[in-house]
Amino acid sequence: MSADVDLVRGAFEAFTRVAAGDTSALAEATDPLDPDIVWYGTVGGLDEQHVYRGKQAVAEAAGESFATWEKLVLEAERYIDAGDGRVVVFWHEIARTRHSSVEIEDRTAVIYTVRNERIVEVRAYMNRDEALEAAGVSL
Repeated sequence: MSADVDLVRGAFEAFTRVAAGDTSALAEATDPLDPDIVWYGTVGGLDEQHVYRGKQAVAEAAGESFATWEKLVLEAERYIDAGDGRVVVFWHEIARTRHSSVEIEDRTAVIYTVRNERIVEVRAYMNRDEALEAAGVSL
Protein backbone atom coordinates (compact mmCIF):
# COMPACT_ATOMS: atom_id res chain seq x y z
CA MET A 1 0.00 0.00 0.00
CA SER A 2 1.39 3.42 -0.91
CA ALA A 3 2.08 6.22 1.55
CA ASP A 4 -0.60 8.30 -0.20
CA VAL A 5 -3.22 5.59 0.36
CA ASP A 6 -2.15 5.25 4.01
CA LEU A 7 -2.48 9.01 4.52
CA VAL A 8 -5.94 9.12 2.94
CA ARG A 9 -7.06 6.04 4.87
CA GLY A 10 -6.06 7.66 8.17
CA ALA A 11 -7.90 10.88 7.36
CA PHE A 12 -10.98 9.00 6.14
CA GLU A 13 -11.12 6.81 9.24
CA ALA A 14 -10.88 9.87 11.48
CA PHE A 15 -13.66 11.64 9.51
CA THR A 16 -15.88 8.57 9.94
CA ARG A 17 -15.41 8.82 13.69
CA VAL A 18 -16.37 12.51 13.56
CA ALA A 19 -19.44 11.60 11.47
CA ALA A 20 -20.39 9.05 14.12
CA GLY A 21 -20.30 11.78 16.77
CA ASP A 22 -16.72 11.64 18.06
CA THR A 23 -15.86 15.33 17.73
CA SER A 24 -12.51 14.72 19.43
CA ALA A 25 -11.36 13.05 16.17
CA LEU A 26 -11.72 16.29 14.18
CA ALA A 27 -8.11 17.35 14.79
CA GLU A 28 -6.89 13.94 13.60
CA ALA A 29 -9.17 14.13 10.55
CA THR A 30 -7.97 17.58 9.51
CA ASP A 31 -4.29 17.16 10.41
CA PRO A 32 -3.30 15.63 7.02
CA LEU A 33 -5.09 18.41 5.12
CA ASP A 34 -2.95 21.06 3.50
CA PRO A 35 -3.64 24.53 4.96
CA ASP A 36 -4.72 25.63 1.47
CA ILE A 37 -6.80 22.55 0.65
CA VAL A 38 -9.58 22.89 -1.92
CA TRP A 39 -12.58 20.63 -1.28
CA TYR A 40 -15.21 20.57 -4.01
CA GLY A 41 -18.88 19.73 -3.50
CA THR A 42 -20.02 16.35 -4.77
CA VAL A 43 -20.53 16.18 -8.55
CA GLY A 44 -24.18 15.22 -8.96
CA GLY A 45 -24.91 16.01 -5.29
CA LEU A 46 -26.81 18.77 -3.54
CA ASP A 47 -23.57 20.61 -2.70
CA GLU A 48 -22.12 20.38 -6.21
CA GLN A 49 -21.68 24.16 -6.56
CA HIS A 50 -19.83 24.56 -3.25
CA VAL A 51 -16.07 24.94 -2.99
CA TYR A 52 -14.38 25.02 0.42
CA ARG A 53 -10.93 26.55 0.63
CA GLY A 54 -8.64 26.01 3.59
CA LYS A 55 -8.61 23.67 6.55
CA GLN A 56 -10.95 25.80 8.66
CA ALA A 57 -13.58 26.02 5.91
CA VAL A 58 -13.44 22.25 5.38
CA ALA A 59 -13.76 21.57 9.12
CA GLU A 60 -16.73 23.93 9.42
CA ALA A 61 -18.47 22.47 6.36
CA ALA A 62 -17.94 18.91 7.65
CA GLY A 63 -19.35 19.88 11.04
CA GLU A 64 -22.43 21.46 9.46
CA SER A 65 -22.93 18.48 7.17
CA PHE A 66 -22.54 15.91 9.95
CA ALA A 67 -24.98 17.87 12.16
CA THR A 68 -27.69 17.44 9.51
CA TRP A 69 -27.81 13.70 10.03
CA GLU A 70 -29.31 11.74 12.88
CA LYS A 71 -27.52 8.71 11.50
CA LEU A 72 -24.49 8.79 9.24
CA VAL A 73 -22.39 5.73 8.48
CA LEU A 74 -19.43 6.11 6.12
CA GLU A 75 -17.57 2.99 5.06
CA ALA A 76 -14.63 2.79 2.70
CA GLU A 77 -15.16 -0.16 0.37
CA ARG A 78 -11.99 0.23 -1.65
CA TYR A 79 -8.88 2.39 -1.89
CA ILE A 80 -7.33 2.73 -5.35
CA ASP A 81 -3.89 4.23 -5.87
CA ALA A 82 -4.44 6.15 -9.12
CA GLY A 83 -0.84 7.41 -9.31
CA ASP A 84 0.47 10.96 -9.39
CA GLY A 85 -0.66 11.52 -5.80
CA ARG A 86 -4.30 10.61 -6.45
CA VAL A 87 -6.25 8.13 -4.37
CA VAL A 88 -9.78 7.09 -5.28
CA VAL A 89 -11.96 5.87 -2.42
CA PHE A 90 -15.22 4.03 -2.99
CA TRP A 91 -17.59 5.04 -0.20
CA HIS A 92 -20.71 3.33 1.05
CA GLU A 93 -22.90 5.84 2.84
CA ILE A 94 -26.01 5.24 4.93
CA ALA A 95 -27.77 8.30 6.33
CA ARG A 96 -30.99 9.50 7.91
CA THR A 97 -31.78 13.17 8.52
CA ARG A 98 -33.02 14.42 11.86
CA HIS A 99 -36.38 15.23 10.24
CA SER A 100 -37.21 11.92 8.56
CA SER A 101 -37.32 8.21 9.25
CA VAL A 102 -36.23 7.43 5.69
CA GLU A 103 -32.70 6.13 5.26
CA ILE A 104 -30.64 7.11 2.24
CA GLU A 105 -28.00 4.73 0.94
CA ASP A 106 -25.41 5.60 -1.70
CA ARG A 107 -22.23 4.19 -3.14
CA THR A 108 -20.06 7.09 -4.20
CA ALA A 109 -16.41 7.83 -4.93
CA VAL A 110 -13.95 10.50 -3.87
CA ILE A 111 -10.64 11.49 -5.43
CA TYR A 112 -8.06 12.73 -2.94
CA THR A 113 -4.95 14.45 -4.28
CA VAL A 114 -1.84 14.28 -2.11
CA ARG A 115 1.25 16.48 -2.44
CA ASN A 116 4.16 16.64 0.01
CA GLU A 117 2.36 14.31 2.44
CA ARG A 118 -0.69 16.58 2.62
CA ILE A 119 -4.16 16.24 1.09
CA VAL A 120 -4.40 19.28 -1.20
CA GLU A 121 -7.65 18.59 -3.08
CA VAL A 122 -10.80 16.52 -2.67
CA ARG A 123 -13.40 15.89 -5.38
CA ALA A 124 -16.42 13.70 -4.69
CA TYR A 125 -18.68 12.05 -7.26
CA MET A 126 -22.09 10.46 -6.93
CA ASN A 127 -21.17 8.25 -9.89
CA ARG A 128 -18.15 6.01 -9.35
CA ASP A 129 -17.48 5.59 -13.06
CA GLU A 130 -17.21 9.38 -13.45
CA ALA A 131 -14.69 9.47 -10.60
CA LEU A 132 -12.60 6.73 -12.15
CA GLU A 133 -12.65 8.51 -15.50
CA ALA A 134 -11.65 11.81 -13.86
CA ALA A 135 -8.77 10.05 -12.10
CA GLY A 136 -7.70 8.30 -15.31
CA VAL A 137 -8.28 4.83 -13.85
CA SER A 138 -9.89 1.84 -15.51
CA LEU A 139 -10.77 -1.26 -13.54
